[in-house]
Amino acid sequence: MSTRSENTVTINHPIEKVHQAYSTKEFWEYIVANLSPEPGEVNEFTGEEATLFEVLPTTLLPEAVRAMVSQSLKVKRVLSIGKLDGEKFTTAFNADVKGTPVDFKGDINLASEGEATKLNYTTDVSINIPLMGAAIEPKVGEALEELFGNEANLAEQWIAENL
Repeated sequence: MSTRSENTVTINHPIEKVHQAYSTKEFWEYIVANLSPEPGEVNEFTGEEATLFEVLPTTLLPEAVRAMVSQSLKVKRVLSIGKLDGEKFTTAFNADVKGTPVDFKGDINLASEGEATKLNYTTDVSINIPLMGAAIEPKVGEALEELFGNEANLAEQWIAENL
């Protein structure tokens, strides 16, 4: 079973610049270096796919999850970056939290809104813990919403400084 959530964030740059950033290794290096207090790394990058190794300290986790986790979480996130199609593109992602029964996946539909880009996330969170997983999944979804907002803020900053 999984819990689906939908979130929307905005990057205050045109879609062409956002797509250009998403297609740049340096952009993802900036994201993994700054998204969490513990920097991650870009493990692999092809221009159309980014494999990120990220570290999430327990302080970023929902209270209900912190009690079960004794150390920072190591996340492998793979993003498949779609081609720019006029005023939109889609990025699919899946993530596995190493050593835990937690994973999440979804799509980001990016669309132009004038000089800004709207990112609509649809995410499925799955926590395979009998009886407890279904109760914790929505809380992880809320934490991801905050993470997506932080990532959009970093994207704005990187684009402003580099494109």
